[in-house]
Amino acid sequence: MLEIKPERERNIIFFRAVGTLTEADYVDVFVPAMTALLQEHPKFRLYCDLSRLLGWDEKSQWETGAILASNVERCERAAIVGGPSWAGLTLLLRDSLPPGHYELYTDGNQVRALAWIRAAL
Repeated sequence: MLEIKPERERNIIFFRAVGTLTEADYVDVFVPAMTALLQEHPKFRLYCDLSRLLGWDEKSQWETGAILASNVERCERAAIVGGPSWAGLTLLLRDSLPPGHYELYTDGNQVRALAWIRAAL
């Protein structure tokens, strides 16, 4: 399941994965939230907490990260926090982000990740 923080801070969007991510999470949650953010802001920042992720459907569109990849030049920063099951999805997200504009954090470093994503706004 993909949770989204209902309120945004300026151009930052906050996601948290819990359990297993599915195609429906990508199509029904991730894409609409990102589309709305991209319509409102020329640049965006992304915070993903994957520390409670147990797995993801590798046959889903998560595999391509299409919405991020097609808007890579609009990404100012991305912070990804992860736990034991996060490696595969993190690699996909990382490949859809501009080099040098993302930071990876281990579980327990959510406060550091949030501070970094909010810095210099």
